[in-house]
Amino acid sequence: MKPNDPTAIDPHRPWIKDARDNPHDMRWGQVFFNPLGSSPKLHFSRAWTFMFLGRVLLYIVPVFAVSIASLAGADLSGLWKPVEAFVLPIPELLLPFFVFVIVTEFTSWVAHVRRFNEAHKSPLWAMIVLIPLMLGLVGFFLGAQGGIKQYEEMHAPKPAVTAEAPAENGAEAAAAKPQPQQRRRPGPPQSERDMAASSGLGLAMLVWAPTSFLVMLWTLLYVARMPNGGVGRFRTGSDIAQGEEELPPAYAAG
Repeated sequence: MKPNDPTAIDPHRPWIKDARDNPHDMRWGQVFFNPLGSSPKLHFSRAWTFMFLGRVLLYIVPVFAVSIASLAGADLSGLWKPVEAFVLPIPELLLPFFVFVIVTEFTSWVAHVRRFNEAHKSPLWAMIVLIPLMLGLVGFFLGAQGGIKQYEEMHAPKPAVTAEAPAENGAEAAAAKPQPQQRRRPGPPQSERDMAASSGLGLAMLVWAPTSFLVMLWTLLYVARMPNGGVGRFRTGSDIAQGEEELPPAYAAG
């Protein structure tokens, strides 16, 4: 395929007009792991898209594939068993997704720091991307405490019935209908550690997922649209060359 414009910054992407967004100048390792540098708009968007699609694919593809195989008759129940080496009850099937999420929480923070550095804004704003992780840790702690309390209540010694109990109490107990037994999970009973980890992870995901969605909207609508160098209007794309930015009225008046 021949390039449309041989004189363009990137002949295969002629819509890129800002030389700072040249994709050939992007250093992925620096964008992900060096918070002391800076990244223009297009480099940041490419890095963020990689992290987002990685999370989606590592979750949807394995779950969809195992579900289809299970419907076809394959016994893949072992993939849903938690990994014993982890404190959290992470299924083997979703272990790559879990590890990728933890790593990209850090690399996303680095990418945001570099973007704010390039736009000449305070990199402290990048701490917003860590809010879902911090709230998830708080949710895990509270959920784990609730799981421990539930385990203690389930295994608390029951008070013994004495022989001096009134006869009417015995008659009432005999006439009372037996209470239905609580359903238990199949397999061996959960230990205190397992119940605490399971309850903690459930509450952590309940907190982490919606806050991550809100941070994603903030990234797409604000961070990814900041102009290169902090000069110009908030907009998507890179179709305006450096030095030709349309300044807001406040800049023009000054």
